[in-house]
Amino acid sequence: MIYIHAVGLHNTIPDQQLPDLKSELKILSGKVYRRLDHFVELAIIGAHKAVAESEISSETAIYMTSGQGDIMVFDRVRRQRYFDKMMSKPVDFVNLSSNTAGFYVASHLGLNGKNLFLQHHHFPVQMALLLALIDITSGKERAILVGGVDEWIAKPELAKKLLGVDEVTRLGEGSNWQLLKAAAEGALGTFAIEPKALNEAQLKQLLLSAEAGTRLAFSSRFSAVQVAEIMAVNNVCKRYLYESFCAYYETLPLYILNRFLTHERGRLIHLDVSQDRYMMMSVDNGS
Repeated sequence: MIYIHAVGLHNTIPDQQLPDLKSELKILSGKVYRRLDHFVELAIIGAHKAVAESEISSETAIYMTSGQGDIMVFDRVRRQRYFDKMMSKPVDFVNLSSNTAGFYVASHLGLNGKNLFLQHHHFPVQMALLLALIDITSGKERAILVGGVDEWIAKPELAKKLLGVDEVTRLGEGSNWQLLKAAAEGALGTFAIEPKALNEAQLKQLLLSAEAGTRLAFSSRFSAVQVAEIMAVNNVCKRYLYESFCAYYETLPLYILNRFLTHERGRLIHLDVSQDRYMMMSVDNGS
C-alpha cells in the first residue's frame, strides 16, 4: 500500500497572456528568483504548495513529469538559432533541458534525494506514479514528491497541434504534486494503480468490482458515448465531475486526484485512454 501525505494544486486557465508567476511565487514563499522561466516557476509553485505545511525529509526524491516539457523555451531557442541567427541565451540554453526544473524545485525545498524527470507519450502521470509506487514498495525510496507540470502555450494553433486536440478545446496549465510514502500515519489517503494498460474488455471487467458509491472520473479523451456506456453498466458508481474547474493539459490527472482528496470523501477511480489502451488508478480517503 502507498500513502499520500500531502498534495499541492496549482491550476489556471489563462486568457490571452500568461499569469505573473514571479509575483505569485514571491507572495507564496517570500523568495525572489532571477533568470527563471515560466515553466520552472510553475513547477516550484506547485511543489511549494504541496509541502509548505509538512515536515519533509531532505532525502525525499523528486519524480517530475510533463506532457510536453518546457515548450516555450524550446521555441525561443529555435527562433534564436534559426531565425535570428544568434547563439542561444545562456539561461534559455540551460532551461532547454526540462529536468532543470526538478533541480530548481529541489533547491527551493532543500531536497537532495534522487531527482528524475520522466516523460511518456501516452500516460505521463500514470507512468510517473507507477514508478514511484514501485520504488517505495520495494524500499528504494522512503518518500517521493511526484509532480506533473504543463504550461499554457501562448500560441493556440501550435499548442493544439502539439497536443492533438481539436480547435474548440480550451487549454490551461497546472502544477500538481503529491508526497508519497509507505507509512500510513498522518496520511491523507491511499493511492493504487493498475500496473498494466488494459483493453476495453479488461477495463469493464475490473470496474464491475467497484463498490457502491465509488466515483468515476474520465479523461477528456473518452467520448461521450464511451462514458455513457460505462456509467450505464456500473450503475452503483457515480460520475465525478471536475471539468468546470479546469481546462486541458496533459498532466491533468494529478489535478483530478488531488482535487478529489481535498474536496471529497470516499474512493475515486480515474480512467484514461490512448489508442484503445486504458489506464486505471484510484485514491481513497475513507467514507
